[in-house]
Amino acid sequence: MQQLANIEEDYRLGKLRTIENDLENFIRLNREKIRRFQEEHLRKLKTARPSDELAIKWYIMQIRTINPVDEIKTQLDEIEREIFYQAEKQGPGLDRGGIAKEWCRRHAPGWRDHRVLAIIFVLDRNKDHYIRIFNGQEP
Repeated sequence: MQQLANIEEDYRLGKLRTIENDLENFIRLNREKIRRFQEEHLRKLKTARPSDELAIKWYIMQIRTINPVDEIKTQLDEIEREIFYQAEKQGPGLDRGGIAKEWCRRHAPGWRDHRVLAIIFVLDRNKDHYIRIFNGQEP
């Protein structure tokens, strides 16, 4: 899967540091919500309590964000790059709003999926660290 290989390369190059920091903050701020989510699934599924790691992953996959403000800014940067690219191709008088809408229609769902996959990848790579934070065992 090329997408996963790209994420792994970005991680190796240190390009996912923002996600690492955002994930720490997210877990600290949402510890209780994740615990409630974990307990809800225990009651609904009538099975063993999901592990802390699994509960964090499920919660992130359900809400699909860990830092909405930063993620919106990042998407806006992507849209601006597309507008710049289209301006180079089309020249003056292009429809910025139309380009933005088209980017959202074509790329936003895939962008979000990619972002969630990157978050889960970072969590997997550092799960012991994040589980300690989740359990209040700050470094």
